[in-house]
Amino acid sequence: MKQIPLWLALATAAPFAWSSDYSLSLSVDTTRFDYAETSRTGSLLDTETSDFGDIVGISMRYEPRMNGFYLGMSYAEGDTDYIGGTTANPTYGSHRTTTHNRLFQYDAGYQMTARIDRDNTVPFRLGIGYRGWLRQIGSTATVYGYDELYEWGYFNIGAGWHTALSPTVSMGIDADYRKAFKAEMYENWHGYTYRLKNVYGYKIGIPLEWNVDNRLGLFLLYNYEYWNIGASDNVGGYYEPDSETKNQSVSAGVRFRF
Repeated sequence: MKQIPLWLALATAAPFAWSSDYSLSLSVDTTRFDYAETSRTGSLLDTETSDFGDIVGISMRYEPRMNGFYLGMSYAEGDTDYIGGTTANPTYGSHRTTTHNRLFQYDAGYQMTARIDRDNTVPFRLGIGYRGWLRQIGSTATVYGYDELYEWGYFNIGAGWHTALSPTVSMGIDADYRKAFKAEMYENWHGYTYRLKNVYGYKIGIPLEWNVDNRLGLFLLYNYEYWNIGASDNVGGYYEPDSETKNQSVSAGVRFRF
């Protein structure tokens, strides 16, 4: 898996981004999962769903107040409810089990921020990232489980609007478009790797922050993350079908300013 080398690269680069106008945020996150695969005719093949509290994780972000490089990482883990089928009975709903999930995400780039007036700023972001999802579909009494690893790099472009509601409280909205490259899914049942096509997505975030003082802030963050994953070509008589993720997350954290 690629997450360890990339994270080491980000950690190595962090000291060079150090500035007196930077902040470090740490948060605890929970994700509501919504994933679905569809056949070439558009029929539903399988789904993975969870509620808030089923998948939890942590995030860390090092970013400028105005202009400069940013670095970020997140990790989440938990269970989803799998509904699908089997080779013997591919009908959706004929097979149910629990899937254990591990989600990794890293990103880095440059942010430029325009100040509209004293209370309003507009940040722009351009960066690159990595997303990995290890999907461990559980066994049942009659059906063996197996693992799938989805991973890709992506280019990111985004913008936002942040406004001060009072001298201590601020709110904003951020939107990012993402285009994946080298998107693949590896499964350990046959040992095949599938090249995924036309993978793209977007993320919308709504942060609410309370400044305790000039150095410390507390925040809540809501994120909606969407990915479209195009079907692969056939490999050994099998293929990875079209799928979509529509995940929501809520984060609570603390921000330290330097």
